[in-house]
This record gives sequence, structure tokens and C-alpha cells, in this order.
Amino acid sequence: TNNNSSSSLWPTNVEFSNNYKWDPTVPPSVKDKYSPPGKTRQRAPRHSNRVYFRKITDRDHPAHGEFGLYCAIEHATPGMWLLDYVGLVMLGEDQDKESDYVSDFGEKSELACDANGYGNEARFLNDFRNTGKHPNVEFNTRRDKNGELRQGVYVKLKKDSKTEGFDGIRRGEELLVSYGKSYWRSRVGNLTDFVWRMPGRPMPEGGKPKV
Repeated sequence: TNNNSSSSLWPTNVEFSNNYKWDPTVPPSVKDKYSPPGKTRQRAPRHSNRVYFRKITDRDHPAHGEFGLYCAIEHATPGMWLLDYVGLVMLGEDQDKESDYVSDFGEKSELACDANGYGNEARFLNDFRNTGKHPNVEFNTRRDKNGELRQGVYVKLKKDSKTEGFDGIRRGEELLVSYGKSYWRSRVGNLTDFVWRMPGRPMPEGGKPKV
């Protein structure tokens, strides 16, 4: 499988784009700081050649039946940039608390980037919890050559990975990130009760809990 075959699976209710869309309620002084007027590059609406997405068929996976994001290149080395997380940028206090696709944005996390109805394939990144694996990618902001702030998805560095002997991600491996504890606490309450499979541990006897 590669990214070209997965593009036909793109959900019809989500507008594909590699450009950030700015909510009109964001003050121009804030937007201009992160998206310099007249300088921001308009990126083509094409899928990444470094990743692909597909339906998860593993019944033991916590997101079975939903989409996951996978490595499309032979070896994504530690620290490598894979793609940017793109969406609708708004003030943090205006974010949709019901959306499962919101990421912090801005140098002080004062903004939110929501890929619920607009964005690229980075929206299919799954959280590592209950997969039996540690996170292998992370979000880091960067400035492109035109000064635009971008939220990059990077392969974890060796020193930051909890996987023993980590040396990057191979073709076909799922990309897993940490959504953060606050994300899960707001949805499931007690994290201790929610996590039923720790990284590096086998499936519990009886399989995953019935929802």
C-alpha cells in the first residue's frame, strides 16, 4: 500500500489542504506573527509521499475499524520531518471541545489547530495508548523559509524514545503520537482505568475490553 492508493479513501466531509485556514476571530496582529502577510506559501493539495493512511484491520488495536497513519518510506530516521499537522487555526478559548482533531498551536500554545473538517492526512495520527507500543513521532513547531509557523510531525529522537534500541520507523509501521494526558482525562476521566495495555506488554487475557 502507498499514499496514492490511500488518497481514494479520503473522507468526503473533510476538505483536503496543506495550508492553514485562519478563523476570522483571530486578531490580525496574532495571525500576521505566525503567517506573514504576502509571504505565506500556498502549498499544493497533494498527499505526502512519506506517509499513507488506511483502515486499521487489527482487531486488537484500540482504533480498529478507523484510520491510522503509516510510514511510506523505507526508513524514517530519528528526528526526520514527515509532514505538517494542518487545520483551522483559532484562539485557544474558541476551540471545539467536542473535536477529536485539535492540537495546540502557536509559540505559547495560545491557539488551537482543528483538523476535524479541514486538513491533511496528519489528522489520522493515533495515540499510542493501548496499542502496546510507545510513541514514535511527536509534534514540533518550526518556521519555514518564509517565516510561517508550521506544526511538524517528526520521528522521535533516540534520546526521547522509550522504545529500547529505537532507530526510527520502517515502511508499513504505524505512526503513533501522545495526545497528552489532558486530552484523555477530559474524555475518559480516570486514566488508570482507561489504559488496559501498557507499551511492551502483550494483550491481556481475554483480549481488549468490550466497549
